[in-house]
Amino acid sequence: MLQGHSPVVQALLGTFFTWAMTAAGAALVFIFSSGQRRILDG
Repeated sequence: MLQGHSPVVQALLGTFFTWAMTAAGAALVFIFSSGQRRILDG
């Protein structure tokens, strides 16, 4: 799939994918932290 692309493009795609997964994980922490606080506070 990526074999036809240059190494620079592959590196950029890998960097973007890693950044996107990190951002998604951080967003989940912020989204679910407020809900957890309400559950824990009763």
